[in-house]
Amino acid sequence: MTDTPTSAPARPHRLNLALLVALTALAATGWQWYDTRQLLHTAELDLARKVATADGMSQSAKAAQAQTRQTLEQLSARLAQTETRVNESAGQYATLQSMYQELTRNREDWQQAEVEHALTIASQQLALAGNVKAAIAGLEAIDARLASIDKPQYIALRRAISADLIQLKALPHIDRVGLAVRLDQLMAGIDHLPLMVDAHRIETTRPVAGGKPAAIPAAAPALETLPPWQQFGRELWQGFSSLIRIQRMDKPDALLLTPEQRFFLRENLKLRLLDARLALLANEGSTYHADLTAAADYARRYFDTQTPATAAWLKQVEDLANSPVTLEPPELTATLKAAQALNQAPPVLPATGGQS
Repeated sequence: MTDTPTSAPARPHRLNLALLVALTALAATGWQWYDTRQLLHTAELDLARKVATADGMSQSAKAAQAQTRQTLEQLSARLAQTETRVNESAGQYATLQSMYQELTRNREDWQQAEVEHALTIASQQLALAGNVKAAIAGLEAIDARLASIDKPQYIALRRAISADLIQLKALPHIDRVGLAVRLDQLMAGIDHLPLMVDAHRIETTRPVAGGKPAAIPAAAPALETLPPWQQFGRELWQGFSSLIRIQRMDKPDALLLTPEQRFFLRENLKLRLLDARLALLANEGSTYHADLTAAADYARRYFDTQTPATAAWLKQVEDLANSPVTLEPPELTATLKAAQALNQAPPVLPATGGQS
């Protein structure tokens, strides 16, 4: 009976100790939970901050990427424009170069055509008119033109021109202009030449000073010694004989010209001299001499050759007829061949810088 009351107070003591241990464990667990909770919250905040930072950086990267893409697109567009302009410039350069080469060829062709045309004119002056002076002037002008151009492809042509100039300058000089002027003067003097029909007079008596008739030859008896009827007959005969003229005419047709025929005779003589003038300028010596010979024959047949004017006129016609007017000038064959060979040769274009 005494052991039972002694063991009863020991059980609450054990309960208190267990409760204390339990509370201590509970407090430790609560503190650990709270601390873990704080750590998780801090980790969440840090993670959220890092996520926000990463998101901001991602947005910046996206913006930078977009800007970079836009810049690349702009650069690509500019590059395309630059390439287009470069291609356009290259095309324009090629066009300009082609135009320049065409212009150079056209200029070369024009120069060569000009030279050939001038040579043709000089050759025609020689062949048709025998105008050596004009041919020399033409060749010298062509040579001066080629000298101003100063290109090697014209050396052969200039050499041929020089040879032709030497031959032309060695020919004798014929003053065709001076001869033509003399023919013009002769044509102008035709109207003043007396015709034979106007000047045929063989006078049996020549008037003396005062208009009185010349004295009768000494063999004739004086009027005072004759009877009156013979004196009257003698005076009547002298008066009648002054109205009648007797002349020997080898060419009676020269006295039968009417006024109209006299006009056409002078005009025909002028035409003869005009034909001679044209033949002179055309280097036709045979025609020139034939026309002057015919003109001199007309003058001797129909004009009074006893007058000083007609005699001087005929003398000038004979001098002109004896003047040499025909030349055999050399042909410009070598020069023309050199010009034709130059036209057939390909044009020599100036060097141009290549495209890089």
